[in-house]
Amino acid sequence: MNRPLRVMLLTSAQHWRGSGLSYAKLARGLDERGHRVDVVVASEAVAAHFERFGLPAHHLALEHTGMREVLALLAVARSAETEIVIVDKPRDLRLAAWMSLMRPLRIVIRYNRMGQMRSRFVDRWTARRAAGAIYQSAYIRDKAHAELPSLAQLATYVVPNGYDPLAMTSGVVAREQWRAAHGIHSTEFVVLSAGFAESDKRFDQSVETMRLLAQRGVASTFVFCGDGPCRASLETAANAGAVRSLWLGMQSPVDALSAIGAADVLLHPSPVEIFGNVLAEAMSLCTPIVAARGGGNMELLGHDEQAAILVDDGCADSFAHAVAELHAHPERRRSLAAAAHARLVSEFPLDRMIDRYDAMLHEIVDAPADAK
Repeated sequence: MNRPLRVMLLTSAQHWRGSGLSYAKLARGLDERGHRVDVVVASEAVAAHFERFGLPAHHLALEHTGMREVLALLAVARSAETEIVIVDKPRDLRLAAWMSLMRPLRIVIRYNRMGQMRSRFVDRWTARRAAGAIYQSAYIRDKAHAELPSLAQLATYVVPNGYDPLAMTSGVVAREQWRAAHGIHSTEFVVLSAGFAESDKRFDQSVETMRLLAQRGVASTFVFCGDGPCRASLETAANAGAVRSLWLGMQSPVDALSAIGAADVLLHPSPVEIFGNVLAEAMSLCTPIVAARGGGNMELLGHDEQAAILVDDGCADSFAHAVAELHAHPERRRSLAAAAHARLVSEFPLDRMIDRYDAMLHEIVDAPADAK
């Protein structure tokens, strides 16, 4: 049996969805395997979410990468006798790298779109302080190695997120109850998109898709869960296009899942997703999916379109055609939803993810110091 490790999970993420959700699963799973896990976050809101999950987190002021921040982090590491730290933001990597000069420890990069690192010498140096890099999909591994060749020199691991559908859907409000609370009739056709509203995610295609559906006589309501820099412009475009819509903003985990479960279709036009949690949430809730064939989407959904309709060209007209097909054929919606749920259960169980992280952490900690 492998010995218990002392692990720090470090993230300066400001939002819960994404890093927070993944770290919560990882923290609980490693704790259940006997490891000591200390979660360190920079956001009070993210810390509060960890508390709700019964996972106390150290909330530190990590807005900068100065000596004050490094010493605050170092105090936690010394108290916990941290051996290995997992980071997922460029700032987290820099902090951990400086900390590693004062205390021996191994660093693992949980790669999360760190492309902004590529031009700065200090970031090339910090990347070399890491012992390994873990990627949620082969897509993002290949993209990272192309953009940051120094990462290819590290021990490399691809570990998809894992999911427990029963745990994920616990506490979710029933479809009829959610719709009644938001003034949506039980028979209304609802199309939902969810995520951080930034330009790369292409949620403008969701709005245009809904406009085209209305033009074609498909009566429907668009629901958007999330916030971000493009949120206001998306809402303005929806109003200009006479799209009947509901803008919910940032939702709690249970509220977001309740909204997804109440929808008839999840529309996910993002072609740059690393490994989309929102897709897995829809799969767990048996909500049919129309998604862009791009990024890490196919690794989660499969290539054969048994679990989702995949749109190749990223064009709103193609998305509208796919959604209209599902509107017209309820049996197709049921078939996709059942296949997606079965795929999530068989291919991405949470225990498999934790087992692979456990093995990776031991491999890195037990490697000779000069092996990195």
